Formats: sequence, structure tokens, C-alpha cells
Amino acid sequence: MKKSTLLVGFILFTCALYAQTRSLKGKVTDEKNAPLPGVSVVLKGGGTGTQTNDSGEFTLKTSKTGTVELVFSYTGYKMITVPTDGSKDVFVKLDREANDLNDIVVVGYQTVRRKDLTASVSSVGAKDLKDIPVNSAAEALAGRLAGVQVSVSEGAPGADVDIYVRGRNSITQSGSPLYVVDGVQMENALNVLSPQDIESVDVLKDAASTAIYGARGSNGVVIITTKGGKNTGGKTTVTYNGFVGMNKLSKNLDMMDPYNFVLYQYERAKYTENPTDTSIAAQYIKRMDNYDTIARTYSNYVNPIDWQDKMMGRNALFTSHNISVSGGTATTQYNLSTTYNKQEGLLLNSDFTRKLLNFRFDHKASEKVKVGFNVRYNDQSVTGAGTSDVGGAGSNRLRQYTRYRPLVLPGQTEDFYDATLDANNPGNGLNLLNPIQLMNAEYRRRNTVAYNFNGYVNISLSKRLSFRSTFGYDVNAPETKSYDDTLTANARAWSRMPILTWTNATIKTINNSNVFTYSNPSLYNSKHGLDVLAGQEIYEYKYAVKSQEVRYFPVGTKPDIAFANLTLASPPSGFAQPKPSSSEYTNRQLSFLSRINYNYNKKYLLTLNFRADGSSLFGPNYSSVVALSDSTNRKWGYFTSGSVAWRISQEKFFQPLTFINDAKIRFSYGQAGNNRINPYGFTTGYVVPTSAGYGLNDVLAYTLTPPNRLGNTNITWETTISRNLGFDLSFLNNRVNLTVDMYVNTTNRLLVDNAIPATSGYSTQYQNVGSTRNKGLEIQLSGTVMRKKDFNWNSTFNISFNRNKITSLGNQKQFLANSGWFSSTGNPADYLLRVGDEVGSMYGLQVDGFYTVDDFDATPYTGSYAANYPNLGYQYTLKKGLPNPAAVLADFVQPGQIKYRDVNGSGAVTLDSDRVVIGHALPKFTGGFNQQFTWKNFDMSVFVNFVYGNNVYNANKLEYSNAYGVDANMLATMNDRWRVIDGSGNLVQKQPTSGLVIGVAPEQLRALNANAKIWTPIRTTTGFYPSSYAIEDGSYLRINNITLGYTLPRSILNRVKLASVRFYGTLNNVATITGYSGYDPDVSTRRGNQLTPGVDYAGYPRGRSYIFGVNVSF
Repeated sequence: MKKSTLLVGFILFTCALYAQTRSLKGKVTDEKNAPLPGVSVVLKGGGTGTQTNDSGEFTLKTSKTGTVELVFSYTGYKMITVPTDGSKDVFVKLDREANDLNDIVVVGYQTVRRKDLTASVSSVGAKDLKDIPVNSAAEALAGRLAGVQVSVSEGAPGADVDIYVRGRNSITQSGSPLYVVDGVQMENALNVLSPQDIESVDVLKDAASTAIYGARGSNGVVIITTKGGKNTGGKTTVTYNGFVGMNKLSKNLDMMDPYNFVLYQYERAKYTENPTDTSIAAQYIKRMDNYDTIARTYSNYVNPIDWQDKMMGRNALFTSHNISVSGGTATTQYNLSTTYNKQEGLLLNSDFTRKLLNFRFDHKASEKVKVGFNVRYNDQSVTGAGTSDVGGAGSNRLRQYTRYRPLVLPGQTEDFYDATLDANNPGNGLNLLNPIQLMNAEYRRRNTVAYNFNGYVNISLSKRLSFRSTFGYDVNAPETKSYDDTLTANARAWSRMPILTWTNATIKTINNSNVFTYSNPSLYNSKHGLDVLAGQEIYEYKYAVKSQEVRYFPVGTKPDIAFANLTLASPPSGFAQPKPSSSEYTNRQLSFLSRINYNYNKKYLLTLNFRADGSSLFGPNYSSVVALSDSTNRKWGYFTSGSVAWRISQEKFFQPLTFINDAKIRFSYGQAGNNRINPYGFTTGYVVPTSAGYGLNDVLAYTLTPPNRLGNTNITWETTISRNLGFDLSFLNNRVNLTVDMYVNTTNRLLVDNAIPATSGYSTQYQNVGSTRNKGLEIQLSGTVMRKKDFNWNSTFNISFNRNKITSLGNQKQFLANSGWFSSTGNPADYLLRVGDEVGSMYGLQVDGFYTVDDFDATPYTGSYAANYPNLGYQYTLKKGLPNPAAVLADFVQPGQIKYRDVNGSGAVTLDSDRVVIGHALPKFTGGFNQQFTWKNFDMSVFVNFVYGNNVYNANKLEYSNAYGVDANMLATMNDRWRVIDGSGNLVQKQPTSGLVIGVAPEQLRALNANAKIWTPIRTTTGFYPSSYAIEDGSYLRINNITLGYTLPRSILNRVKLASVRFYGTLNNVATITGYSGYDPDVSTRRGNQLTPGVDYAGYPRGRSYIFGVNVSF
């Protein structure tokens, strides 16, 4: 009996166990009966879930008995719920969503479906970013969004990226958009996020969407949503995304080879030779020997030195690893990810390292309360001197390796350097030393540590009313260290002893918003929908920086020793250390905001926004509560917008057009502000001395602190008024989506640090003067070109046209700006801001070829210099009526010199009268197109972007075709220069004294230079005056990215117990079609000056990268 009881109990227990683990099976297909892998299958109300395999099949174990409901969801398809009792397999067919129309878009403090948008918004999702193996999220956006221009300042690891939304509204203040990450405003957000952690990027472009952000929204708003966990039925998913690659210089500048280099050095020496000259330069030239020896020795030079290859030609390796752990249930989701990037720079001794950690947690505490937070940590370091530096600092690496001599002279080695013998000694103004030696004498490191905390609580107060509070705290701590050893120009300036500079900054931001939302989508018989949002926000920005320069370290001190022991530095007698400097400021903002969304039958839609911002950047300290009618209050700005949309596809007259699924017309009008100015602009500023002068008896003498900027309590917000007309169309069963936007943005009350009369005792004053206008057209087209059982082809295309115009400059008609690419005294301004022109107008002289023999009267010469130059028997005098550039050249004009156009017809070329607009930095249109293909388990994507109608100010070209120093190499184009020596090495032309040019007979000089294509660089100019010669077409079409991938089939994955594995290869920067002669047309190295975009001076070259990667899910 006892055994029978145990047996029955065991059977019942086994049955119970079996009931607890029953399996529900089935298959999921698309509308064409093709299997759908990766579909989420979740037991409704139970939290248990799984995914379909490559065959679309699934097995879900559950302990529930009877009929249950399964929820099937997959990106791009409609979610459905299917009941089953488990007695037979479930077969489910998913229908596609209306493509992008049902995507959720974040528009500021809330989300809407794309089809219900009344504003202009461009978006990129995780599916668009997954095929782009880059370290920077900003790079991944380039060319993919209509109306959004992404420009990398140069190709250096960790280089800054500029993003402009619908052109440049402000002419002097920052044009960067506002970044909002998971509902919290952040500075430089794209630099602290890994592309693998981004779920979506929504760019708000018109005032209908940006006015809700008020004073910080005029340049557009970039809203980033990071990846969170998903309901996986409690299962944890581990994903690894990694790639390794190699970066290689894709283009070299064409410089003179050894023979042409030495030949020109000889030519220059013959022209300038002075028998009594004992300088190092003169003695160096003599080592080249005579003309016959030069032709014999160097015409077939065997081992030329390619310094570009030595400095930038390495195979720069890089790697990226991202691991994420995510999962969740119906109530709790989490995502933990870490990213490590390591990238060698093309330039020796340079690299980039970044470590990222991100944790997001969301929890539904009850039916009414949901909480969550996000914690991020970022540690990145950039090592190396880079290439771009102001020329006068003598630390321009690009100049070092392009202009350094391409050969070894007799009796020398490749690394030769002797200050007593070498013309490349540090005193010749160029600082052209052996580039590798000089690079090893410099240490540069920029390290940035940032951490961020975002948290939120969402409370459902009732069925229609909710409250959400978010809090963000962000800390950014950049540190820059530089050390210059004895070879460097910086050390030479201070007794040829090592010198260091150490700068530490801390940037802290606090952001808190509290928003109530009322939502009722079915008012009055479900034909009316209403959303009302109202809230308050506070924002605080704190900045503090300390900087110290320490000079006179003992020769031979290593950088790490110097930074650890600053007291090792000891000034010589009579000298003193410079004083440390520090500054700090706080910017606070209090805001109130509201929005109303209304729709009638989803056919007519209306959105109204209002925001009031009070900022500490403006005016005196008013009370925190000020009447709206107080016109004297400058601290507060009020920003409103309204937008309407009409879904015409729901009208009866539209019904016959059956091939159109959705059509909508939008119009918006509103305003947003810009308060990105220096702090305390309304107060009077003073020049603070940064170093001590000489002292007596060890008592330091300090300079006084004179006033600099006059205060102006009347300054207030820059305000941008935006008008936008848009059209959204979806047709052919939602396979094709078209969005067209036309806009006019007017920015008034531009904030300018304006020059004022010196009689005031001050130099500048912040003023609200002038206005700009941007108008343009944007087209975004996406669609499924082909969809078969095993093959899919999706395509996207966008193009944006923008025209910028300065419509007012207050009391001025124009003013000049200097890019400062070469910081030497006397260089004129090279940019013009003029009413009627656009920002970025390049300003200079127009080059009209060069002077030839026919431009001169030649008469026999028998003067005092005839005995010294007996073969130069003719004097050359410029013919009357031809433009005389003597005022510009600071010299007497002669055959072969550069010719500038006499624009005003005065007969003399001058900087004041003959400079004109010679180029425009802003493009006429930009865009890109992306093609994505899948065939069975293979996938491929090709992305192309383009820019048209802009100019690049190639300052490298201006300098590298000028021979202002001994032993400096030049561009190979100068091989076709006007010659001043003949084929036997004899001088044929000379200016022995000011006002006198002598030469051989005209027919002889003409014949010698019959094939000359460019002027002689000898005595061409005393400075690098801006001219049309340096202005080049910056248009390009770039095959930016080609990726080919393969996903392992389910049959293999089941054996290795993995969820998915994808291998891929990528080629970045595949090819660029451009007429630009520099390294890369996408460059702007003077990015710190908003008035002078498009300058290429010593920009770090961009490489071509070869990548292999793998994505694995466990």
C-alpha cells in the first residue's frame, strides 16, 4: 500500500512537472510567406519570451495551462497578439508597418509618431548606424540627414566635429546645436557616447520643434536616445561588437624631388648671392657646388627622402570593442555596455584612446510609477603634437615634414643637425629641423574624463494626466599637457631650456525639468485629440580653468619628470617664471515651458509652443519674477511657435489616388534664441597680464590692468524666426517615403563683440547688431526598391540647398575678419562680412597670371652694376598703363613676378583698394545616398555623400609656393616656374638694387621662359597675402563607406549555442572625386573663428581605413 501510494504520488508529481514545462511552438513569416528570424515572442502578462530562429520557428516554454496569448513584435512590422491552447503549432504572418510613418520621434519632452508630426525633424535609427564601424557618433551622421551638415575639422584621431543645422544663423557666436540625451541637456554629447549605445538620433530643425527649448534652440536641437533593455522574459542577452582595422594615408602632397629642390636652391642662391655674406645660409648653399655638379649629382638621385611617408606613411592600427549585457521583464529592463577604442594616428607619436561605460536601468515600480537612471563614464586621451598650429609658433608639423629637404647633402646623414652648419638651424624663421627629431622633442597629451548621471521618475496621476521629473548632472574635466625640449621654437625663446604648459579645466552642468502632461486622444466621439504639456526647467553651467607655464628646466629633463617636479625649473638671473592664471564663471537659466497638441480626426493637426527663459548672461540682476510687459528686462526671453498640418490623403477628393497611402502638408512659424556668448558680456572687462616683467633685486615688476571691453547692460538674446513649409508623402504600399521642406530663417539682434572708437578708452563692446537670413530646400527620399524572397534592396537619398545672407550689420555696411592662419605682423584680413553677402566670404587680391617680357620696355643698360653682371645688358621697366603691384610686393616689379588685378583701375595695386570677394566657404548644396542590400545571409551597404559649390582657402598652397626661407621645399607645381638662370646655370635676371631690374636680351629671356606656367617664388611677396591663387573648389563626391557582411545560418548557431554571429569587412573613405589639390576638401582648421570657415592650413590628413569586424549575440 505504501509503495502504491508513493507510485501514484510520483506519477502525479511528474504530470505536474510536465504541465509546468509545456512547449508552445510555431512559425512566423512575412506577408510573402518568407520566414522572419529574430521576431520577439512574449507570453502576454507572464514575462516569458524568446525569438524566432533563421527559419522563423520558435519554441516557448511556459508553466501556464489553458489558453494563453502570445505577443509577436518585430521592427518594421505590426505587432499582433495571438491566442493559443498549445494543442497545435501557431502560424503567424506579420504585416509591415507603414515604414517610417509609425516610427516614434522624440520632439522635446515627449514623443509622437512620425505621421503625426507638424514640425521638421530628421532622424537616424540604430538600424542605420549598425553598418558604420566608426569611433565617433558624429562621423556616422555625415551626409545622412537632410539639412544637417557634419564637418570634421581634420583627420586627426579625436578631431573635433562641427554640426550645423540649416546653415549658420549666428556670425560670431557658437553655431552648434543643443544636445539632449535621454531628456537631459548635455555639452559635447557626441564625444562621450559610443555609436553602439545609440538607439536613435532626432534632429529638430524648425521653430515648431526647437522653440520648446527656447534660448538654446536657434541652432537646432539634436535629441539622442540611448539603448535600453527590452522585455526578454527575464533572459540576459550578451552582445559583442568589435572591429580591427588599419588606416593608411590616402593622398600625398606633390612636392619637389631632390633634383628640382637643389636646382631651385642654386637658382635662389645665384639670384641673392653676396660675396661677402658669411651667414650659415650662404655657406650651406656653397656646399651644393656648381651648376654642372648639381645636374650630374642630383638629376638621377637614387634615394630621395619622402618625409611625408616617414612621418605619415605608417599603417596606423586601430581597434574597437563593445560589450553589452541587456535584458528585462515586463517591469524591469537594463542595459550595461562598455566600449574601448584604441587608434594610432597616421602621424608618428600620436594616438587616441577612449574608455566608455554606460548603464541604463528602467523599472516600473507600480502601475502608476516608473523610474529609471543612466550612468555614463568616459575617459579619452589624445597624444601627439598634431599638425595644425599657428605658423608663427614654429611648431607646425605639416610644414616640418613637407618643406624639409628631401635628400641627404654630401657629408651628412639623414638625421643631420648642427646649428653651426645647417641652414635649417632654429634661427632661420622656419624652424625646419629634422621632423622626426623635432617631433621627439615635443610632448603633447590631452586627456578628458567625463561622467554623467541622468535620472527620471514618471508618475501616472490619472488615466490622462502624468508627471515626469528628470535630473542630470554632468562633469567634464579636460587636461592638456605640453612639453617642449631644447630643439623647439618655444624652448629657444626662453634661453634654449625646456618649457612646459599645464592646463586643467572643470565643466559642471546641472539640469532639472519637471513636466505635467495631459493626454486625451479621443475627445468628443473620438474625433478630437488633445495633449497639453506644461513644465519648468533649471540649468546651471559652471566652468573653471587653471593654466600654468613653467620655463627653464634643466636640459635633458624628461616630460614625466618635469610634470612631477615643477620645482626643478630654475630661471636664470634676471628672469622670472610667468604667473599661473585661472578663471571661472557660472551661467544659470530658469525656464517655463508649455505645449498644446490638437488634432481633429487625425486629419487636421495643430501644435503651439511657449517658453520663457531667464539667463544670468544678460543685464543686471533683476528679480526672478518679472512681468512680461517689462520691456527693460533683458534677462528674460520669450519664445513661441505654432505649426499646423493637413493630412490631405484623408479628404474625399484624394481617395481616387489609391497608390498614395499618406499625404500631409505642414506649415510652422516661430522663434528660438541663442545665448551662447562669453559670460559677463554686459560688464566692463579688463586685460589681465599673464607674465611678469623684468625686476630689480629679484623684485618682480607687473604691468597694470587696463580696461578692454566696455560693458553693455542692454545686450539680449539673438533671436531666430523660422518659417517652414513641408510636405510628407508615402506611396506604393508605403514602400516609398518622401519629405520636402522649404524654410526661411531670419536671425536678428546678432551678438557681436563690436569694435568701438578708441576715444572711449575701450576697444570693444558686446552689442546686438545686424541680422542674417538662411533659406533653403530639403528633400529626403527613402524606399524599398526591391523585395523578394531572398533579396531586399533599400535606398535612401537626401539633398539640402541653403543660401546664407547677411541682411544687416547695424550701423556698419561691412567689417573684416582675419583667419590668423599665419600669425605674422602685417598679414591683412582675409574674410569680409558685408551686407548682401554670405558668412564665410573670402577676401583678397585677384591673381592675373604673372608678368612677362612683353609687359616691360627693355633698354640697354650701362650703369654702375654692369661691371658686376656683364651679361645682363638690358634694363626692364614696366610699361605705362599696366598695373603696378609695388605697394603690395614692397619691391620693384620684374618679369616673372605674380600679377594682381587692378580692380579699381587706379594703375596701382593696393591692399586697401583692390581686394575683392574671391571665394565662399558655404556650399550650395549637400547630401548623400545609401544603398542597402541583403541576399540570403549576405548584406551589403554603400554610402556616398557629396558637397557642392563651396571654396576652400588652401593656405598651405599659398605658403608652399613661396620661398621666403633658405632650404624650404615647395610644391612640385613650382617646377614650371619662371626661371632666372639659364640651362648653363648663368643668371639671366637680377634686381641689384631697389628700383632697378636688369637682364639678358628680351628675346633670350622670352625664349628661356616660353614654357613657364607659374611665377617665380623669388622676391614674390613679403607676406602671405590672401589671393585667388589659394582659393580652390571644395566640391566633392565621396564614396564614404562600403560594407559587406555575412550572418551565420541558424544550423551553425544551434551547434555553437549562439544567438547570432555576423562577420563583416568595411572600407572607409574609399574614393573622393574632387578638384581640390590639398589632402582633403572636408576641412576647416580655423574652427575657433565663426567668421572664417573653410581654411585649410596644416590640417591633419584623412586616411583610408580597412576594417574587419564581428557582431556576436549570446
